[in-house]
Amino acid sequence: MKKKVAIIGAGGLGREIAALMKALPEEFEITGFYDDTVPVGTTLLAIPVRGAIDKLRSASGPIHVIVAIGDPQIKQKIISSLPSHIQYPVVIHPSVVLGDKSTISLGQGTVLTAGVKLTVDITIGDHVLINLNSTIGHNTSIGNLCSIMPGVNLAGGVTLGERVLIGSGANVINRVSIGDDAKVGSGAVVLNNILAKTTAVGVPARTLK
Repeated sequence: MKKKVAIIGAGGLGREIAALMKALPEEFEITGFYDDTVPVGTTLLAIPVRGAIDKLRSASGPIHVIVAIGDPQIKQKIISSLPSHIQYPVVIHPSVVLGDKSTISLGQGTVLTAGVKLTVDITIGDHVLINLNSTIGHNTSIGNLCSIMPGVNLAGGVTLGERVLIGSGANVINRVSIGDDAKVGSGAVVLNNILAKTTAVGVPARTLK
């Protein structure tokens, strides 16, 4: 039975996730976008904008929602404001490669987009976005609400805390840990641990002061 799913966020990421879900017509039926900035009645990818996010906050009964917001902090604020009966499906593009499904754990609301590759012994928390053509190595743990942008490579044994943002094309080498709320700039090469609530950029990555 198909899940009827609302998408929060009608920006570029929201439209990309809508296109992904359209590639899975037997799994999902998109009921509409919900966005605080796009006028009600706007149609995007033949999908209507049905209202602001508040409309979902007052919804009754079971409803499935994907939060298509890249910024981890904003994503957390939205999710924490939604009622407890809302459900968050896992969305996986057909091209995603899972090395060994039995050793990969995916939390609710996780989205794996086109070209993503996961190997073995990987734990991914709730509401994690792994964007186009990113690769995740063995024994990696990714905390809740992380956003991994296109073309990122996480080598084996990497640990990400919660609400970590990894910019496009970044590389994180083996056994590196990145703390909660940290940010890694696009194209960075991370050779050492990154502390919580810091931003690291460059090759090799260095923490901004």
